[in-house]
Parts: sequence; C-alpha cells; structure tokens
Amino acid sequence: MKIYRLKPEDRRSITAYGSEGAEITPILRSTTACHVAQLKLSAGGSVGLHPAVGEQVFLVLEGEGWVEGETDERVVVRSGEAAYWTNGENHQSGSDKGLTALLIEGEELIIRLSLEWSDS
Repeated sequence: MKIYRLKPEDRRSITAYGSEGAEITPILRSTTACHVAQLKLSAGGSVGLHPAVGEQVFLVLEGEGWVEGETDERVVVRSGEAAYWTNGENHQSGSDKGLTALLIEGEELIIRLSLEWSDS
C-alpha cells in the first residue's frame, strides 16, 4: 500500500481562456488517455469557455458552482453532482462561493451516476 497527499505546492493556476481564481492539481495520468485532477475555484473564480479535450466529467466534491455547455444555459452544481461534456464541447464553469471538483478526462468514459438533467 502507498499513501499519497494532495500538496498545495503541486497546484498550478489556470489563467487560459480568461480564467480567474482557478487552480488545478494533477492526480493521475494513464497510458489509455485518461487524466484525473483536482480543481479548486475560489469565491468568484471561473474557468473560461474552452473545448473539452476528450470526454470530461466535473464532479463537485465540496461547495457549489455553475457549469455551462454548448447551449449557454448556466446550471447550478453542488457537492455530489457532476457535469459531463463530450469531446470538443465548449464549456465553462465557475463559483460564487468557491468549490473543489474532481476532473476526469478521457475516452469512452462510462458514467455510472443517475442522470438528473440534460440539455440534449
């Protein structure tokens, strides 16, 4: 067994796409094109509009925020809820109060959560 820790010094600021108050900590990379990272958005933070690289799951672990997809409809997401974007889908996210999310990017992701909302 091994124990790993998320360290603040491993975080990187996200400034692309007009993002503000956003930090990411890489967690896992796979040879099968799957990446996992922790995203922290401070109060008022956001990740600007950009296309998804592969399929992407945005799972809120703590706090509350909002996500937008191709329809530009802003949807509130809370702890325990996840947004999913297809490969190439333009999207953005943010939080008025701050949040921590788990980002999973890859190919042929199989989501095993209950569908709560869809814009398609």
